[in-house]
Amino acid sequence: MAPETPLEEQRQTADLDTRWIVIVAAGTLLLVGATLGLVWLFERVAGVHGAEVIPPAAFAPPRLQSDPAGDFRAYQAEQRARLEAYGWADRERGLVRIPIERAMGMIATRGAGAYDPLDPPRRPDPRR
Repeated sequence: MAPETPLEEQRQTADLDTRWIVIVAAGTLLLVGATLGLVWLFERVAGVHGAEVIPPAAFAPPRLQSDPAGDFRAYQAEQRARLEAYGWADRERGLVRIPIERAMGMIATRGAGAYDPLDPPRRPDPRR
């Protein structure tokens, strides 16, 4: 094989440069076409083009407490009334609520065994 002349080398280099220019140009055109197609599709399907957003005429006022201190006092009074009154805690299971002073008195009279279980533990049936 004979060594290539500088003219042949330039021709091969020019062919490679031209090929890359064509590839990059085709890729750019494809990317631009795809982008325009997606924009058209989005406007067509979603109906975004020409849609107007109408802001509300007036916002609703915030719901604030008019008397926070009074509300807190009423809440405390309600809780105090529950602590000082008899009532049902769970009627279906027969649980009652008694005044806190009465409950503390009952615990105090039990002495050292105040927090022992009310019912003795059940022993498993040996026949089972």
